[in-house]
Amino acid sequence: MASSSLISFITRAIVAFVILAIAIVSFLSLVMSSPTPEITTGERSYPAVVVMEADQIQLARRTVGYGTASALQHADVPARVSSTVSVVPPTTRVGYAVKKGDLLIELDDIDFVQQAIRAELALSNSKSAQIILKVERAAADERAQLSNEEKKLAEVELARVTDAFNMGAAKQREVDLAKQKSIVASSSAVNADEIANRFPSMEEQASSTVSSKRAELALAQENVKRCKIVSPIDGIIQEVDVRVGEHVNNGTRIARIVNSGHLEIPLRLPSHARSTVHVHDPVSLRSAGFGKRYWEARVSRIAPEDDSQSRTMIVYVDVEQDSQNTNRIPPGLFVRGEVVNTNDDTPRWVVPRRSIRDDRIFVVRDSVVRSIPIIVDYSVTGVINEFDLPDFDWAVLSTPLEFGDLIVVDPGGSLRDGMSVRSILASGVALE
Repeated sequence: MASSSLISFITRAIVAFVILAIAIVSFLSLVMSSPTPEITTGERSYPAVVVMEADQIQLARRTVGYGTASALQHADVPARVSSTVSVVPPTTRVGYAVKKGDLLIELDDIDFVQQAIRAELALSNSKSAQIILKVERAAADERAQLSNEEKKLAEVELARVTDAFNMGAAKQREVDLAKQKSIVASSSAVNADEIANRFPSMEEQASSTVSSKRAELALAQENVKRCKIVSPIDGIIQEVDVRVGEHVNNGTRIARIVNSGHLEIPLRLPSHARSTVHVHDPVSLRSAGFGKRYWEARVSRIAPEDDSQSRTMIVYVDVEQDSQNTNRIPPGLFVRGEVVNTNDDTPRWVVPRRSIRDDRIFVVRDSVVRSIPIIVDYSVTGVINEFDLPDFDWAVLSTPLEFGDLIVVDPGGSLRDGMSVRSILASGVALE
């Protein structure tokens, strides 16, 4: 039993020694056959950075704002009388085009027709009363004239009798009778004049009554017309709010019509852009949501006041378009607008946005990295052909640079001031 254990131990020891020997031989052969690395000295030993040459380019100032497009011509069509919907034409459907004057909804007009008939009869009665009043006035004027003539005759007779009495040819009784007749004639003349003088006011009142009844008739006829609700503008039906049999009150909206041929887009821009934005400046519009679409327009108007709460100003962009075009701007779309200041053609220093780190850029001078503090004037989006870079976001600097400076395009976290680097121009490499 002891000899068997000894044999097993010796066997394992021999196997382990053989494996160890093979490993040592393999290691020595690998060491002996490995190539000797080439030691690089000089500038090629520095870490490489991709750089671009600093340069000034003519780049118009651009200001970005946002707004919602709204139709200049739109109408919330109301019911102008209270009645029941009797007819909804088949052409009154959401999405259908309508012309100005096309029938949208027809209301029950029986009550208003009866009101128009009553108003017409009342007007006829008022006209008849006015004619009768004219006849009565003519008779009253004639009676007043006769009464005045009778008064004059009575006064002449009184004067004659009085003269005869003074000469002793008439008695006192005759004078009294003549005077009594004169008084009666004067009283009749006064009454006749009073009645005749009333007629001008009565005629004016009758004329006013006729005018009032005529206005009532016109209003009743207009209410009959209002039972047929028509489109006030050309456009597309956006909403229909009623159905046959529904009762609508005066002022209730029955439909909404939108004409998307003329749009107004109020763009909110930062307040500091007021000095650089002008009427007729070009505006590049694009939809701010998914599925970007692009349009070109110009600034039409500028609001005079700033919004103190949001610190923004408003510029208005008017757009005329074909309302049937599939690429049109739909009312209600939230858009992004970039206003281009064409009056400023001063060359500016421009760097990629990714080259800025903590408000500083790294510049390579004599193969040594130096960081420079910079101030960004404004940002620009888009491809700039003057620089052979695929970047889309750029920063326009108000800090001046020097021609020939090599700007590190994409500084990593390991770059430090005073570090020696090897510069590779961006135009000589392919950047993803």
